[in-house]
Amino acid sequence: MNPDRALQPATPAQQRRQFQTDLRQAQADLLEAEAELARLQAAVNAFRMQCRLKIGRLLDEYLELRSRKQALWTRLQLLHQAQEFGIPYDEDDPFWHGRDPADLYDDLPEDELLPEINNAERDRAAEKRLFRELARKFHPDLAPAGAERAYMTMMMTAVNVAYSQRNLDALRDLADELDPTMVAELAEIETAEIRRLREQILKLQRRRRRAIRRLRQLRQENMTQLWQKARELEADGRPWWEDVRQDLLKLIERRRAEIGELETAVARLEKSVD
Repeated sequence: MNPDRALQPATPAQQRRQFQTDLRQAQADLLEAEAELARLQAAVNAFRMQCRLKIGRLLDEYLELRSRKQALWTRLQLLHQAQEFGIPYDEDDPFWHGRDPADLYDDLPEDELLPEINNAERDRAAEKRLFRELARKFHPDLAPAGAERAYMTMMMTAVNVAYSQRNLDALRDLADELDPTMVAELAEIETAEIRRLREQILKLQRRRRRAIRRLRQLRQENMTQLWQKARELEADGRPWWEDVRQDLLKLIERRRAEIGELETAVARLEKSVD
């Protein structure tokens, strides 16, 4: 075989056949990833509904008591500070505004150990990390002129909007968008049909990356891990729901006792600083 012929670039017809094969494979890979995501999402959603029906009332009560304890604890710490400063504590005084809640040293379970029926608060630290990564990827000052710069300008605008809205999901979706170098590569493809095939492949691959990322995130969620634990226990004939219910009742009883103690301490300190 002539080595010079082996190194010759592919003809448009060869490129077309290869891209058509790649397109079929990308379609199959996407269908598989999205089907797996849909199955797990449906199972977790059904489990979340069971949580709401079976223990939702107790969980809401526990979370309300936890918030009440945090508020009382913070007020108690501020009253201690007022006593140290030698000034009265007045919640309407701007001096006391903007102070972070006092650290609550607690031996009861953290949030991740309880069913998370409502959406979790956005992780601001994750938003900042992802924003910095996207800025390095899409900042137009880092791009040459032409299509690549125009694309990076458009993407950076979308990144800024998502970050200002604290939309972590949108930032994660933007992380799956085309790398700017791929935009330059597409612009260099002269044949319209081949360029269209390549764009379709990249779009399908981007959707698959997004589905895989969402599947990975879903597997790490509190509710998914509880669903898996419940399945394992129920398969062994152990009553998971009743165990959780009894645990919540014990936690609620302890919270109420702690709140009573804090209310007494706050009332006593309020009298001493008046």
